[in-house]
Amino acid sequence: MRYCVVLSLLMGLITPAYTQTNSIGKQLPVDAAPPEQQIFRYTIVEPLSYDISIAIYEAQGAVPLFDRLAMLNRDLELVPAAATSWERSEDGLRWTFHLRPDGRWSDGRPVTAHDFEYTYKRLLDPDEASPYAFFYYEIKGARTFNQGKTTDSKTVGVRALDNLTLEVETEKPCPYLPFIVAFSGSGPVPRWQVEKYGRKWSEAEHFVSNSSYTLTDWQSGRHATLSLNPFYTGPHKGFLEQIVQVFTTGHVGTAPYENDEIDYLRVEVSDLPFIESQSELNSQLVRYAFPETSYLFFKTDQPPFDNLKVRQAISHAIDRDALCRVVLRNTAIPAFSMLPTNFPGSADGDLNDIQAYNPDLARTLLAEAGYPKGKGFPRTEFWVGKATPLLNYVAQAVQAMLKNNLGIDLKIRSTEDKVYRDNMYQWNIPIGLAAFNADYPDPNNLLGMVWRSQQRGFGRQAWNHSAFNRLIDTAAFELDQDKRMQMYQHAERLLVEDVGGVFLYHNLTLELRKPWVKGLKENKYGYPFFTWIGTVHTEMYIGRR
Repeated sequence: MRYCVVLSLLMGLITPAYTQTNSIGKQLPVDAAPPEQQIFRYTIVEPLSYDISIAIYEAQGAVPLFDRLAMLNRDLELVPAAATSWERSEDGLRWTFHLRPDGRWSDGRPVTAHDFEYTYKRLLDPDEASPYAFFYYEIKGARTFNQGKTTDSKTVGVRALDNLTLEVETEKPCPYLPFIVAFSGSGPVPRWQVEKYGRKWSEAEHFVSNSSYTLTDWQSGRHATLSLNPFYTGPHKGFLEQIVQVFTTGHVGTAPYENDEIDYLRVEVSDLPFIESQSELNSQLVRYAFPETSYLFFKTDQPPFDNLKVRQAISHAIDRDALCRVVLRNTAIPAFSMLPTNFPGSADGDLNDIQAYNPDLARTLLAEAGYPKGKGFPRTEFWVGKATPLLNYVAQAVQAMLKNNLGIDLKIRSTEDKVYRDNMYQWNIPIGLAAFNADYPDPNNLLGMVWRSQQRGFGRQAWNHSAFNRLIDTAAFELDQDKRMQMYQHAERLLVEDVGGVFLYHNLTLELRKPWVKGLKENKYGYPFFTWIGTVHTEMYIGRR
């Protein structure tokens, strides 16, 4: 009898763990902490706005706040979100998206296809100046409207056929169009709030979202709070009651993490020696290779970088292995091309010899270009955005290698992000250090979005290669996947051979995660990654400590 009583008491204590639900009725995992403890805290540079479709760079904190038509899961595969399904027309020119009939904004209004039509045309409007408008140029009429060649938004191939049906028409067949609509800047905006409050619509008191989370508090200089949206009925309901973004002005070190002020921290290389010396911290360190490439780009329309031999000399003068092993403390993998290994369309090492470290060849090429041992080479500004310790280390290492191997003097110029980007798009940067991480798993993103030439103000750099452009344009609309990948491989070879960029390394992401941060499961690539771009954050929860 005594054992039955004890068992009953134990069952009484354990049962609630199986039946806990959060404030929107989602059942929590058996090892989850109580709902009032489902609060995730992390650091972020304070956004200038949460209007992410317009201010993509300044509004990264807004990524969890909007359900796009489709989203990416932990395996970077497309899954339904605001749309339940989609299909492509037989000629490949029209995509039809079917929205969820029960979709709701955080103020209770229905989410409609008209909201998405308004959003896409707004972000393409040149008066709004979205820096990522080029991302949507495959849509019919998007380029001409965005570049001011027409002022009629009706020429843009996005239209609501009814409240729940959105049609997107492309210039040519576009097999990766669903990845574009799944991009983090492709979520809808509430037209009635935008028209009433203008850019201030994304402040907390006016904010309306369509995802599992909505912005409920924004205390400038301190933090912002994203809370569960009680009107959300979609497939990606979150476990967490709140996501708290703690604002910082730069590198904060590990102190906030050690003091349990935050549950997650992106780690800088400068923090590694300390972390690795602390057994508890080191046990919470996670490394994984999310597809990202760091590279140098040039103002190739003017001397000295219009000379191929100059660009080749620079590419052969940089010891990528030393850069990754010594400077970056094995937190990166040497890159010799834009696409990382195992990325769709990647040459998987076949291009490595083209830009390999060879200082003797580098000196020969520079001399042939008219600058023996660097004599006569103009002192040049080397631009770096985001003056983090990591980028400073990389820039200084590149500066030293070019000085030692070629006699070239570069003056490092660190700027704040917006100044850097504005000058990048205006082609004012003679040589710059840049990085680009994949928005979606298709080579069109890392090759077409970055390197396909555009006119000044719309392209990232001045490099222009007609054969590369033709291949990128043809591959973008090729429906045969094998043929597409072959075209991208050919195009990437042209990019590497013509040294449109000098490819340096593929980053490894370093993170500290508290043991109670749960739900980040290993994906098909073998790592449990954390990102806001897809649905991963809605799988995360706080476990019992």
